[in-house]
Amino acid sequence: MAVQGGPFQEPAKAHFLSKADPWLIAKAKVIGATIVTHEKASINPKKRVPIPNICDAFQVPYIDTFTLLRSHTASFQLAA
Repeated sequence: MAVQGGPFQEPAKAHFLSKADPWLIAKAKVIGATIVTHEKASINPKKRVPIPNICDAFQVPYIDTFTLLRSHTASFQLAA
């Protein structure tokens, strides 16, 4: 299920395709990168095109921001 063939409404398709998200996903596919996003996949999307749905369609790996931070053992400290 890509954007044009997916169940998305026409305004959602136009909005998604007019932004950087398709380019980001395409670049990640070409270089073997992982997309980091706060978005969640949707079972029945209509009004917006979620990045994870398109990543799944093109076999591009994705993770959420918190998973990225955990995997790099990031820590934040408050300076005095």
